[in-house]
Amino acid sequence: MKKYFTKALLYNVLLAIGITGFLLFLVNWGLKSYTRHGQTMKVPDVRGKNFDDATDILEKNHLDYEIMDSAYMPDKPALSIIEQNPKPETVVKSGRTIYLTVNASSAPLAEVPDLVGKSSYKYARIQLEGLGFKVADPIYKPDPHRDALLAMLVGGKALKQGAKVSKGSTITLVLGQGLSNETINAPYLIGLPYEEAVVKIREEYNLSVGAVTAADGMSEADKAHAFVYKQDPAYGHRIHVGEEIDLWIAKELPDGITIRQDLYNKDVSDTTE
Repeated sequence: MKKYFTKALLYNVLLAIGITGFLLFLVNWGLKSYTRHGQTMKVPDVRGKNFDDATDILEKNHLDYEIMDSAYMPDKPALSIIEQNPKPETVVKSGRTIYLTVNASSAPLAEVPDLVGKSSYKYARIQLEGLGFKVADPIYKPDPHRDALLAMLVGGKALKQGAKVSKGSTITLVLGQGLSNETINAPYLIGLPYEEAVVKIREEYNLSVGAVTAADGMSEADKAHAFVYKQDPAYGHRIHVGEEIDLWIAKELPDGITIRQDLYNKDVSDTTE
């Protein structure tokens, strides 16, 4: 046995053990250095601070950061930090990424859903508030369909289908009041451009537009250039405020239609309770 256990062999064994130990030390040291073993800190509170100040604080504390999300809160400064994750005072290792939610500098736009004539006040309110809009107290206009959603207003102006409005805006819903006991004479509409007749019916007389029958071959776009050649009820008939007037329209007035321009501004405000 002594024959084989020479000094050279002992030297090689000890050398191998030394090299192995040194390699283990290097690996252990590298892992500790990479994971910053033992280097922990509490996350600073950067909520409410503007973005530049918040990131300076995080960098000085050897923490990384990343914008996780943005939101719009009108009562808070633009580009301020709304939320952070991990939360303040959380113990983390140096180099940890802090995820930030930043307040947008302006309200994002959202498309207003097409609700007119299709939903109740309650459903429309839920839909609009869910999209981030405010809903004012409704206003009522005479209309045969009680509580029907007739229009949506922002700043007093009616919203068109597909309109985009800043989140947080206040939308006023216009609802049908039902037929009034008040009556007026039906206005004279023959010969008027279709769009002008609609405004006169709704705005001047608090009536409603009923069925609209277009001449053969007319497209939806043609309505902007069409004229009224027939109405029902006819001019002078007593009707309830809010009642509907049906219209027949064409791009050109049919032969035999006589226009009484003197009746356009005829006083039809004579009412009966």
